Amino acid sequence: MPKNDPCVTVCLNGQENVVNIPAGTNYEQLLIELKLNPEEVLIFVENEPVPFDEQVRPGTVRVLKVVSGG
Repeated sequence: MPKNDPCVTVCLNGQENVVNIPAGTNYEQLLIELKLNPEEVLIFVENEPVPFDEQVRPGTVRVLKVVSGG
């Protein structure tokens, strides 16, 4: 039986990209795959923030870059 890997839509900077990821991937691994620094972004699923160590669920993932300064 073939393994079904999750498919997510990643929204970043007004662009949407569909990404297939291995089953069991967490959000931090997804960010690394997208070449994004986890320390510079927040992740929202269904308008709720999610922790980076949570397993990715199929659907839409919104990535917001964090701006900081001093």
